[in-house]
Amino acid sequence: MSGRGRPLRALVAALILALSACAPKGIDEARSALRTNDLPTARALLEADRERYPSSVPVRLALGEVYYRSARDALDWDGDEGRYLAFLEKAVDEFVRAAALDPTSPQPLFYLAVIDMYRGDLVAAQRGLRNTRRLGFGPIGDTNLAESYIYSGNLVEASRLNQIGRIGGAGFGPVTFNEMLMQWSAGDLEAARRSFELLRVHNPEMIRTINVAPLPTAPSRFEEFAGYCCASPACGPYLEHACDALSLPVKHREVSEETLLRELRLEMESRRRLQEIYRQRKELEIEVENGAPGR
Repeated sequence: MSGRGRPLRALVAALILALSACAPKGIDEARSALRTNDLPTARALLEADRERYPSSVPVRLALGEVYYRSARDALDWDGDEGRYLAFLEKAVDEFVRAAALDPTSPQPLFYLAVIDMYRGDLVAAQRGLRNTRRLGFGPIGDTNLAESYIYSGNLVEASRLNQIGRIGGAGFGPVTFNEMLMQWSAGDLEAARRSFELLRVHNPEMIRTINVAPLPTAPSRFEEFAGYCCASPACGPYLEHACDALSLPVKHREVSEETLLRELRLEMESRRRLQEIYRQRKELEIEVENGAPGR
């Protein structure tokens, strides 16, 4: 999921436009700060907006994303598990609060699925992505879910969903991105390189993020993108065999047992809160646990 994206990166541009169009001005200024990865400034701007507009779903979503990116930086770059957990808890809280403010919005569940993907919980991530489709994400929901099936190794289902997304109008970028991943996963490197080049020329934003976190620099060759993927705990572990084919080392998340336990507690608490939210809206048929819509 480079969403925002994103894996799941496909959806991000649309989300940015949607959020910025109807949100307080701080979001626009925060987006400017994020373009240079100035997370402290973005956090300060959005936290101020949250104080002024506590019921604003766009502010909650934007702040949650900034907290998530801050958590990623703390762990991926600094190895600071304490700051990682602190920011992760804040991110999850913002997304769950956004869901409570607007249970019909697919966006909070999308971001929670992004977090699940990063944590390595593919089952929970796919459950969340199925929910976003139920809430009307449309063809981009199909391509997001298709991407998750690439990571789980089910290329048949990934291809089927990607085709549904194509027919539905998901757009050239997300469909071609998934095709590149499928080609790479299947061992057809020449086809993957061609798809990458198409994206580099026509949709460069699609290859500049992994699981919503921006890459240090925009990749100019497929192998460079693959290197970033393999070096990211949000991408490489899902495509380990493909990384091996290019002799690229895979980076796995390395956290203590205590951090894993705290992550689990956080996930259980967020699930409890979501159950409470969607129990009141059974018509939405949201699956909080496998086989358990709204309960």
